[in-house]
Amino acid sequence: MINTRLKIFLFVICFLVFIFLILKLRKRKADIKYILPWILLDAGVAVITAFPGILSYFCDLFGIETPSNMLFFFALILLGMVVFSMTLTISKQNEQIRDLTQRLALWEDRQSERTEDE
Repeated sequence: MINTRLKIFLFVICFLVFIFLILKLRKRKADIKYILPWILLDAGVAVITAFPGILSYFCDLFGIETPSNMLFFFALILLGMVVFSMTLTISKQNEQIRDLTQRLALWEDRQSERTEDE
């Protein structure tokens, strides 16, 4: 089981990370869709710290030998979700950049035609 000092330390870290994330959100340094997974991860760490038996339960459920391997498994799933989410965002932004570039080119063409007409 987790030592009491370690639990307190982990709760303090979770609280500080939560405050940091909320401040970034309030200062509009990041969107909620990017901050939300980190808040959920922070809450998950706090829950596992408070109830370490949950990790053992999932180990038994999935047939994983040790809780540390279970954490690596969860981390791998989370990182995969983050990468997929970022891939979707980058694809959408590339589409928007292409659209804006085409609009700008058309606008510049119209401006040059107006300048020639005058």
